[in-house]
Amino acid sequence: MNSPEPRIKRFLSAGAILAVLVVIIALSVQSCAPGVAGHAAPGLTPVDLTTLRTGSYLAQPTAYKPKFRNSTDFRMIESRRMLGYLVHPFDVDPDDNAPSTVKLVSSGTDMTSDDGIPKVFAPIGDTFNVLAGVYVSRTNGNLRSRRKVIAGLLRFPTEDAARGAADQFGTIENDTNPGRHPLTLAGHPDAHASSGDDAAATAFIAHGPYVIIVSTRVPAPDPAALSGLTGRTIDLQLAAMATLQPTPLDDLLDLAADPAGLMRRAAPQAKDYSDPFFDTADFGTYDPLADLHYERNPVDVRNAFRDDGVDAVARRAGVLYRTRDLAASFRLQNTLTETGKDDDLLNPPPGLPDAKCVRLDLQDSNRSYDAFCVVVYGRYVAMVVDHLPIARPTPTALYERAGAQYAILARSE
Repeated sequence: MNSPEPRIKRFLSAGAILAVLVVIIALSVQSCAPGVAGHAAPGLTPVDLTTLRTGSYLAQPTAYKPKFRNSTDFRMIESRRMLGYLVHPFDVDPDDNAPSTVKLVSSGTDMTSDDGIPKVFAPIGDTFNVLAGVYVSRTNGNLRSRRKVIAGLLRFPTEDAARGAADQFGTIENDTNPGRHPLTLAGHPDAHASSGDDAAATAFIAHGPYVIIVSTRVPAPDPAALSGLTGRTIDLQLAAMATLQPTPLDDLLDLAADPAGLMRRAAPQAKDYSDPFFDTADFGTYDPLADLHYERNPVDVRNAFRDDGVDAVARRAGVLYRTRDLAASFRLQNTLTETGKDDDLLNPPPGLPDAKCVRLDLQDSNRSYDAFCVVVYGRYVAMVVDHLPIARPTPTALYERAGAQYAILARSE
């Protein structure tokens, strides 16, 4: 009679092998399942849209229909396009990467600002009929050792008008600031460049139907350093606009407002006017280089745009970024929510564990917010903002905005 021991061993061996196979199959299925946290490839945590707190904010995708009250409104389309051809100050001076001030221009009257183009220049813009334009200002964020680059680009109807405006800009700058002296810029003998103290300079130069405006500052009087910084800004600006061609004004209204369906996925303005900003001139679609002017951490964000395949950005009440895939979206979210030394991370909104929120120490100079949340859904990353009251800094409304923005993305498919 055969002993049962070999059969038992064979049975146990087969059972062990079967158990191992079951474990392997289970792990394989688990690794492929979407929405499971803790794996090398990130997945979205499942969200129940019916329980999201969205308050009074619209939680459905909506078509974007810009309002054109007058000719200056539709010129903003050209200004937003020109932003993609404006030199980045941190490319001129790597130290100048603090949060920026951006202004879009559609007439001589609105082209000036307390931090940028002086208001005395407005009549010249009106006289020569500036059609569109943009400028950006960044500093090194150091009040004791200030460095600054302001770059501006204005479009005029003709080359003659641009040359006339540049000449007048240079003349009025010297007339209203006695004691200024010319500043020599290598390679740019036709530039109207001057300084009053060899620590700060302005320059104006016509290029086709455009006028390039530059304002620079170095920490201490240094004519050579100031001339070099100013001339380098012009050099890089000319290179940036090498392929820039003015869009005929009659064609602007024929351009699709939302050709890729991005604006419909971005949160619209709040019906109760509770958005922290009032100016909606920046609403529209942008290429990544143009949007970069608005970003808090421009160098890191530019690298993220490149690495994560960001090909378009839509700015509405919510700011929407389109990436390569879900993994890229999570990486971009991490970059957008990088905190400074005095910023604070907030808890995620109820029901949105994948969202990330930040309370800023300094208010954003373009949209006047000091808190924001970034949500992810597939290829899309979206940011919503709010200004928290000092007396009662609760993020309830911010969380409701984030919930509404997530719901919009989920319902946009």
